[in-house]
Amino acid sequence: MKHYIYTGMLALVFSTACNPTDRSNEQPFPPTIKPLSAVSDGWHAHLTGEVTSSPNSRLSACGFKYGNDTLRLETTADIPEEVFTVLTDSLGAGRYYAVPFARNGVGTSLGDTIYFQINEP
Repeated sequence: MKHYIYTGMLALVFSTACNPTDRSNEQPFPPTIKPLSAVSDGWHAHLTGEVTSSPNSRLSACGFKYGNDTLRLETTADIPEEVFTVLTDSLGAGRYYAVPFARNGVGTSLGDTIYFQINEP
C-alpha cells in the first residue's frame, strides 16, 4: 500500500514540475503579425514578416498576400516561424502591395500593408 502512495506522490511532483504555470483558464487568441521589409530582387521580391504573438495556440501558417490592381497572389513560408521570409513569383515591372498573414488554431490575422516596386533590370 505504501508503494502506491509513494508512486502517486512522485507522479504528482513530476507532473507539477513539467507544468510550472497553470494556463488552463487562459483563452487562446489569433496571432498578431507585422511586416518587416519588402526588397525587390530582379523580377522577384523578398518579403519578411514577424509574428509578434500567438497566445496559447501554436502557429500553423504564415506568409504574404501580394499583388496589384489586377493580380492577387499568396505565398506561404515553408516552416511557420516567428520571423519569416518568402519569395514572390516572377513579377512584371510596377508597384505592388504585400500584406502579411499568420494563422493558428484560433484564426487568421492580417498585418499592415506595405508596398514595393519592381523595376526592369
